[in-house]
Amino acid sequence: MKLKREKRDFERRMEEASGEIRERLEGAERCFKEAEEARRRDWEELEGRMMTTAERHQFELDGIRRVSARMTDEYVKVIRALGEDMRRGFAEVEARFEAGRGEIRAQAEALMKMLDRLPPD
Repeated sequence: MKLKREKRDFERRMEEASGEIRERLEGAERCFKEAEEARRRDWEELEGRMMTTAERHQFELDGIRRVSARMTDEYVKVIRALGEDMRRGFAEVEARFEAGRGEIRAQAEALMKMLDRLPPD
């Protein structure tokens, strides 16, 4: 029963984490699009003309580089958070395992003492 509950808890945390990842990435993507559009408008206003093809290509490459860098940062943050969550989960499991092992050891010792008290055959 405990294993099923722990499995459900783990699956729930994974679903929450994947939802959080999706939300973070969608938010970052929206911010990028808005920032890139504002940057393009500002640049065009500053120059007072439309971009040439080479300038537009360079602008798009700059945007791709910025998006890539930001997405990498977001992924790193999410992976670190998941790693911390997994470490905490493993520590909890290990603590329960150690407690169970101690209990089994105590029961085995009690059983051995009871067997020592039995009269010989």
